[in-house]
Amino acid sequence: MRLVVHALAFLSLLGCARDVLAEASGIFPKAVTRKQSLTLGFGEGTQGFEPVSQCRIAVENGRLVVESTGHDPYIVKAMNLPGEAYEVSLRLRTTVRSGGAIYWTSQKSLTWGEDKSRHFFLIADGEWHSYTVRIDTPGGLRGLRIDPGTAPGIYEIESIQLTELQTCPINIEFIERTDEGVQFHIQNASNAPVTVRMEQHSLVIPAGQAIDIIRKFDGQRPVELVTLDLQLPDFTTDLRHSVVVYSDSAPAEWMAIATGGDTAVLVELAAKDNVLRIRRGETVLAALAPIVAPADPNGAGLIATIPLLQATPIPNGVQIQGKGVQGTIAVDKDELILNLEATDENSEIEGPVVRAFGLLEQGVFAGLEYLGKGEKSSSTLDIETEEHIRYAPDRLNVTMPLMAFVTDRASVGLTWNDMGLQPVYATPNVFDGTQEHRMSLRGHHIEARLRIAQGMVEDMILWATKRWGLPPLPEPPRSESEQFQLCLWALTDGPIRNEQGWGHCVEPNWARRFHVDMVSTIWRLSGTLPDVPHLVPGGGHLSDDSAWFLTGRAAEWLAHMRNQARGLMAQQQPDGSFRYSGKYLKGHYEDTASGYCARPAAVLLEYAKLTGDKQALEAGLKTLDYMKRFRVPRGAQTWELSLHTPDILASAHLVSAYVRGYELTKRQDYLDEARRWALSGIPFVYLWAEHPIMLYATIPVYGATNWRAPNWIGLPVQWCGLVYAYALTELAPYDNTLDWRHLAEGILIAGEQMQVPREEGDYAGLLPDSFHLRYQRRQGPFINPCALALLRSAIKGRPHRLAVAIGDNHRVVAPFPVKIEGNEAVIQARAGVSYQIVIDGEQIKTIASQGEDRISLE
Repeated sequence: MRLVVHALAFLSLLGCARDVLAEASGIFPKAVTRKQSLTLGFGEGTQGFEPVSQCRIAVENGRLVVESTGHDPYIVKAMNLPGEAYEVSLRLRTTVRSGGAIYWTSQKSLTWGEDKSRHFFLIADGEWHSYTVRIDTPGGLRGLRIDPGTAPGIYEIESIQLTELQTCPINIEFIERTDEGVQFHIQNASNAPVTVRMEQHSLVIPAGQAIDIIRKFDGQRPVELVTLDLQLPDFTTDLRHSVVVYSDSAPAEWMAIATGGDTAVLVELAAKDNVLRIRRGETVLAALAPIVAPADPNGAGLIATIPLLQATPIPNGVQIQGKGVQGTIAVDKDELILNLEATDENSEIEGPVVRAFGLLEQGVFAGLEYLGKGEKSSSTLDIETEEHIRYAPDRLNVTMPLMAFVTDRASVGLTWNDMGLQPVYATPNVFDGTQEHRMSLRGHHIEARLRIAQGMVEDMILWATKRWGLPPLPEPPRSESEQFQLCLWALTDGPIRNEQGWGHCVEPNWARRFHVDMVSTIWRLSGTLPDVPHLVPGGGHLSDDSAWFLTGRAAEWLAHMRNQARGLMAQQQPDGSFRYSGKYLKGHYEDTASGYCARPAAVLLEYAKLTGDKQALEAGLKTLDYMKRFRVPRGAQTWELSLHTPDILASAHLVSAYVRGYELTKRQDYLDEARRWALSGIPFVYLWAEHPIMLYATIPVYGATNWRAPNWIGLPVQWCGLVYAYALTELAPYDNTLDWRHLAEGILIAGEQMQVPREEGDYAGLLPDSFHLRYQRRQGPFINPCALALLRSAIKGRPHRLAVAIGDNHRVVAPFPVKIEGNEAVIQARAGVSYQIVIDGEQIKTIASQGEDRISLE
């Protein structure tokens, strides 16, 4: 069913209030009826709230004073209210910069969890502010938990108001701009017919059915609002929603501000219409439409009013002023410098509302999205639960201030300086039903930079990283000697070891075996070689095969490496690719991915470097050439995640593979690729912090295990970051684009902070698989510390893996530093140690060390 109505009759109603809230799991408003309210004041007591975690409470002057003693304070009250949904408004003041939250339980879900929580950023100015969220409580509200902050300090609560909501079943499912106008797809989600009215029209939407309502626009201004206003008499409420329509061809008074860094790029402002556009010749690359507007209380990404602006020239830009908004825009080469704010100190704005035009080639929203050609944001390809909606995410999930689109017209990037702002990111622009790519910021005061350039999304990552700089290193939790002793204790005295060897993790389901990485790590940390009956490969996330050479088993190592390389070459396709088949192919558009190819390429090239095997070299380089087609780091964890899922481990393997290719060939294109993929890993790294353990924490993937849970967005898995950090140490000697060692050490220190400290019992020294940022909580399984120890030695320039020397038609692999001088290998070993070396991938020699050993290669 379709209903077509012209929009002009409704323009005078734009300022009218409406009783609509933003749906928590979507982006469009829902119509609600407010019923009775309950206000909890604290004039006569605590209202039944009890301090449960890391806090003390007291009532002072009619206010509930919560004194937080840690990073996870909360108070809880038992509830017994019948409603199915509530609006909860918390009036609070504090001077502690952190985040608050409301949790709840319902009759049909009586356990506490993140699925029943709402988080918000606190304004830490010591003034009273209201924080309002909507909660769904099927069967009735049974428990209410207030997390007043996430840091030690004082938080005062004046009142808590709970308003019961009755939700109307009439929903906006999606919006689409058509040739006729803006089409609103309206769904009746109930099992009964519902009457809707609009102007003189009245109709009944059958149970479970939908209608399309098309609102026309006049196209006489570059930016106009098209508003849907439905009366719902059965629910004594209405559903009102406005869409921004941008029409570049509409008449406007354009004023050139300046040319960009590219003299062919022109920045133009139509102040009266609250729009700015950037074009190259006649091609519009991007627009700010609107430049700034009052924030719609219904949710981020929604615009209800667009004020007219007045512009006053300033050096290299303009000053703008409009109802409720003000700011400046300046041009600096290929950047727009925007300083925007609300004129009312208690209000928020949204802006700049950036629209990038053209076909999408790449996109990034740091911490949440890494998109390839033609891909959509907030898709279900990596997450199938409601958590796939991340247009306006929890700000704690944003790893660095960067959103960017690369189209066939330009690359467009937005960065900002206040991580308390709410970013919004959508491609295509689902908010307005158009195919362009939308990003914006929301807050009281917005300082941002917009860059228009050519190039790949990794260039935007570099730009944003350099703009703000890599943060200073976190404070290490212990000295280096204490750190190594902690790792050693975990491997020699902790429960991860028994008479059968070591587990990769401490939990009993991880089989104990005599892993070479554990034996090598103990030897490097203590100088003592554990007595083991045999060795098996691996054990750690970063490998050290030295123990093979220290226990007289170099021949086993060589056979294992050869068999592994031959097996990979047998799997390799004629085009150099590696192809995946299995359940995790679902969600991806092909049966290969960058990370899935990079890991075998890195293994083949490492084998070629150590042994000189020409077949492995040829095969590895073939994969490097094939992988140049990829644009997204993804597909490196197909034991539990879709081949499609963006992945920092893919970035790590890609860097390692291309660095090894560069070392073996000196081809500049391989080094360029290594640099590109190193940049691709940065959006997985937290470059800001509001919790003690957060800076340089690493998100493993932008997706969920088995598409459902756990969702890893916002949940650091530091072992993945350690692998990436080690790859950066391999790149650092050849590239100074960034201080890669600094970035790697930051990731290492974050891992050492997450490591279980000695005073916390038997798991001391182990690395948690994941770390909950808000609660500062270590979460198992708990992993051996070999990677931490190896990376610490690598960053300090100490021996940490097998060494290889190449020269004079020879190559020598040894467990000690080695170099080739003439026809001799010179090895800096330890006197009294017996060890083996491998010469030219074939010959094995056993050496009783004198300290410095000179071994003939003839």
